[in-house]
Amino acid sequence: MRAFSMSNTPHAARGVAYISLVGMAFVFFSCEKVVTIDLNKADPHLVIEGVVSDQSGPYTVKLSKTGNYFEPALIFPPVSNALIVVTDDQGQKDTMKEVISGTYQSSTLKGIAGRTYSLNVIAEGQSYNAISSMPKKIFIDSLFAMVRKESREQPGYDIYVIFEDPPEPGNYYRLNARSSAHIPTDSIDGRRYRMYTDKLTNGNEMAERIRAGRNVAIGDTITIDLLSIDRATYDYFNTLRDVLSSDRAATSLAPTNPNTNLSNGSLGYFSAWTIDTKMIIIK
Repeated sequence: MRAFSMSNTPHAARGVAYISLVGMAFVFFSCEKVVTIDLNKADPHLVIEGVVSDQSGPYTVKLSKTGNYFEPALIFPPVSNALIVVTDDQGQKDTMKEVISGTYQSSTLKGIAGRTYSLNVIAEGQSYNAISSMPKKIFIDSLFAMVRKESREQPGYDIYVIFEDPPEPGNYYRLNARSSAHIPTDSIDGRRYRMYTDKLTNGNEMAERIRAGRNVAIGDTITIDLLSIDRATYDYFNTLRDVLSSDRAATSLAPTNPNTNLSNGSLGYFSAWTIDTKMIIIK
């Protein structure tokens, strides 16, 4: 007997994917019988996407609902009229305002490295919470491009990002790499979640190569964001990357939802991170 589970496609509007395993499990195959489960009857879950950074606000929290698997065009309806409050461990408190349906923004909150931020959402009579600590900011030391010379690799360019990991263990990072001439704009080569940890390189220089190949050319502007994130954020995006890269064939086991720091069965994440950004022009 072989089992598999069905999953949603990625959330096109925000680049975030969620697996529609809500309140249901598997479809079992045998030589004699097929047992199916109606995914359209799965109860929708709240999806929360929220970030506080060390950049100037306002900061945004988005609320939506998971959609039906068999809809011709998946719709993730926004959730309006929610009460969203973000506080930190130094007494800051900001009640977010809904600027468009399902999108809420801060007005006075400031993101400061070293502080811990708490999110409280009350939506449709339910309460959801999350906590995230903003790590120390790590800066990009150098950023450069090199022409590929290896005969076995596709001609083009490699981008190198160099930064120093601090001596304290337990640091986590995400790199965003984009080109002025490449779509999607948040990834040079389609790899959207570049996650790193200092588990094996604590306190050392970290040199990360981005194999851009022919996706970049002379005159392109390359922008790199180095995000210093906490463990919960790393776990979320790391498992999300695994979900998106997994084999979704009907004959294979599908993964579960990405790890989340949100309570009460909601999907998504709440994160406080720092960002350092550098740019180069390919010459």
